[in-house]
Amino acid sequence: MIPDRKRPVDTALGGPAGSGGEAREALIDRAVPPLALALAAFTSSQLRLEADESGLRALFIPAIVAMDEADRAYRHTIESTLTPQGAGALLSGMTAFRERVDEIRKRARREIGELYRHSNREYGWFDPLDAYTPSAEGLTHADGTRVATVADNARSEVDGLRGQVNAAVAKHLQPSEIETLIAAKRRRNDRFEAALTSALGSAIAPHHAADGDIGKTVRQLRQLADGWY
Repeated sequence: MIPDRKRPVDTALGGPAGSGGEAREALIDRAVPPLALALAAFTSSQLRLEADESGLRALFIPAIVAMDEADRAYRHTIESTLTPQGAGALLSGMTAFRERVDEIRKRARREIGELYRHSNREYGWFDPLDAYTPSAEGLTHADGTRVATVADNARSEVDGLRGQVNAAVAKHLQPSEIETLIAAKRRRNDRFEAALTSALGSAIAPHHAADGDIGKTVRQLRQLADGWY
């Protein structure tokens, strides 16, 4: 089963938890899609909107709905364009890959969360598989190094899996089919960016950010979101 990006997050799987204010935040976050949490964490840190992170989460929920629709269209292209054998191989490979990536992400979040707690800090809802690295201020040098190692190892594991899946699926595809899939993936990415642009525009309009800032951040958000699909 493909991990559900709309399903409320389980705080036992690496989200902030604790007592007092942390516990209250964990209860609130249970109703928010995990991907919305990750997108909001990145945006709030990258654009220095930490005080608005909670509101950002809600703004990204419609974007996730739109991205899910774009992903379904991409899968429909696979089913309607490829041979049954090729479509079956690709879709089953995608499903297995997404499930495994979800496991790697949760494991890395747990490990990094523990390292942050050593220094009485919270990792937040950042995606450890994303290239963006949140501030390590307050961590010991040793724990900061361990955090970087955990994230690097997790990303390397995902890259290895992606290579294995691509190699296995390519055996079932013709060059023309690969070109069709590349074009379909490009259309999906365009729809991702359109959805994220709308969400981000609503988020930063009160802060009068420059259009250039929006474009750069949208591309980074799309790369983050792509890792969940």
